[in-house]
Amino acid sequence: MPTPTAPRPEPFSAFTTPAFWDDPHISAGMLALHLDPDAELASRPHDVVDRSVDWLVRHLGLATGARVLDLGCGPGLYAHRLARRGVRVTGIDVSRRSIAHARAIASAEGLPAEFRRASYLDASLGSGYDAALLVYEDFCALSPTQRAGLLRAVARALVPDGAFVMDVTAAARFTSEQPFEEKDHDLDGGFWAPSPYEGQHERWTYPELRLVLDRYTIDDGASERQFWNWTHCLTPDEVTRELEAAGLAPPELFGDLTGAPYDPDGPTFAVVARLPSGTTRGNP
Repeated sequence: MPTPTAPRPEPFSAFTTPAFWDDPHISAGMLALHLDPDAELASRPHDVVDRSVDWLVRHLGLATGARVLDLGCGPGLYAHRLARRGVRVTGIDVSRRSIAHARAIASAEGLPAEFRRASYLDASLGSGYDAALLVYEDFCALSPTQRAGLLRAVARALVPDGAFVMDVTAAARFTSEQPFEEKDHDLDGGFWAPSPYEGQHERWTYPELRLVLDRYTIDDGASERQFWNWTHCLTPDEVTRELEAAGLAPPELFGDLTGAPYDPDGPTFAVVARLPSGTTRGNP
């Protein structure tokens, strides 16, 4: 494919993630992908989610009544599974459609889970949580400034010795990313808008940062919209420095959220970082 003809944008110069997840057309497709047990484009396959929840409960010692904060909870794939084990879950997500689905399942099953429609970057996260989750590599879609603010908020939300758990796009992944540009009628099979529309997908790479930008321009004849998707490919040392700057302890490293062994050549890794037991709550 040809390389992009437009100039490469400045790193993190636009942030459209909330608009993407809450778009009426896109969110319908994303919810369908979330609920497809074998799909990998919106969440992990459901058998991986099952194994992840099993591991999280064991590794974090989440007993009945434990409190968990699920950041970017989507339709509740992790939250519902945790709540069925008696864990009290608070889920936060920007998608109206996903939150409505999560609430409906929790209500129908009488689960100890509540769901708030908000951006976890802006919302008050509260306090008193035994664990906080950020899954599906969401951390790497954020700028360093956004990540720093989120980590400080997470540290304030945890009880002493509480755990922050997330998976991360690894530095090794960057080597497989190459710039390109494509244009197509109803790009990606109608994913972006009701047909008909014209779509353009541009990808730029930033080797000096191990950063990737996928920018989608969608023109339906009445309006033109853009969606910017950043992927920052990080090392464990980089993640550790960011965690420590927020007052969290150096993390345990794993290959993924099922507890697999850490692989330095793998495309992802997972971390479990504790709030030190001597920390005064609210002052990490």
